[in-house]
Amino acid sequence: MCALMLAVPTDRAWSQDAAQQDQLFQQMVRNPKNHELTFEFVRVATVRGDYEAAIGALERLLFYNPKLTRVKYELGALYFRLGSYEMARRYFKEALASPDIDAITKQRVETYLPDTEKQLQQSRFSGFVQTGIRSQSNASFAPGGGVLRLGGQDLALLPTARQKSDINWFGLVGLSHDYDLQNQRGDILETRAVGYLTEQSRLKDLNVGFFDVSFGPRLALAPELLPGATIKPYVVGGNTWLGGYNYLSTVGAGVALKFPVNDRFSFGPDFEWRRAEFKTGDVVPVSGFNTGDWYTTSLSASWNIAQQIKLDARGLYRRGESAFVFQSFDQWAIEAALTLEFAPPADWMSRNWSIAPFVRRIETHFDAANPFIDPLTVRNDGQWSVGALFNAPITNTFGLSAAVQYDRTSSSLPNYRLENFSVMFGPTARF
Repeated sequence: MCALMLAVPTDRAWSQDAAQQDQLFQQMVRNPKNHELTFEFVRVATVRGDYEAAIGALERLLFYNPKLTRVKYELGALYFRLGSYEMARRYFKEALASPDIDAITKQRVETYLPDTEKQLQQSRFSGFVQTGIRSQSNASFAPGGGVLRLGGQDLALLPTARQKSDINWFGLVGLSHDYDLQNQRGDILETRAVGYLTEQSRLKDLNVGFFDVSFGPRLALAPELLPGATIKPYVVGGNTWLGGYNYLSTVGAGVALKFPVNDRFSFGPDFEWRRAEFKTGDVVPVSGFNTGDWYTTSLSASWNIAQQIKLDARGLYRRGESAFVFQSFDQWAIEAALTLEFAPPADWMSRNWSIAPFVRRIETHFDAANPFIDPLTVRNDGQWSVGALFNAPITNTFGLSAAVQYDRTSSSLPNYRLENFSVMFGPTARF
């Protein structure tokens, strides 16, 4: 956490940047044809998220010299960040048409131009695919103490049922489709889908398959009073397989809101209901969760602290209602991730690399003691998850990613106390 705090600019540093920007602006006004002075002003303004000031400075520079290819590229990139895709496309194409464009700038333009043109289409489809290898220290998710409680008695687990490490292949895919209704309000239809599949090396009974799909319109809430604010009612559903057998299916609906405070900060509350159907058969109900209704309310926020620093955070409360009171629960969770972008090691790599440390805390309290496990002890769980994601785009489409994660769950019952350390690595593709 100390490393995260050091990465975030302090108020004093922010004030110094503002003073530097103002000083550079005064110098630039006195010498408007000084390219390097203008570029330094643009750099400082961009780091502070003042894209409008950076655009104004570059357009003045282009007024004095319309042949500056680098300026055209920078203007296209800035307009892209602001969501002004028509202007971004115009400057990218002008830069690409310049006879003196260098190879690195040409590659960067060719990287961002397709993304820009996609944003101008009525029907926009994009996706992310990742595959690779994952290693886990406790792939069996067995209790760390080697003890299982049943009927109020602690029983030692057999050696075959204790904690086991394993390696698995995984595949992850995320798909997005936006259909622009092309009205004056900017309303769109959003479809989102995610799928995940694993193949364990040894523990075949723990092979996992999962998919989740949502669909709904994102509508302008009040264009005149709250510009940029949106509301999205949606339907959602998914299914999970475990060991090749159907384990859990869900279906539900929700509503999500988003409020942009400014160009750098936005937040949004949402509410979702899901009907969860567990396929557990007629076994003794010793599992924590069973068929019932889940009601989730949450609040998300996103803060672009600087040009290459972004903080995403979310807090939620979930109420689970089951047929058995000892499987009904209250759950609270809070999570945050800090994404730090940095220049790639080679100039021909046109996209920034990034590292994103994250932390998550989940508290789950059940309504009553499960008599099949311990009639005198109510289950209360506390889970910590910490880790970091690393993403390294190599080309416009392909790259590499890696992740490390540590999970620790404490519980009032020994059945649910566990630790797991995992490492993941593999190629990625985006389209």
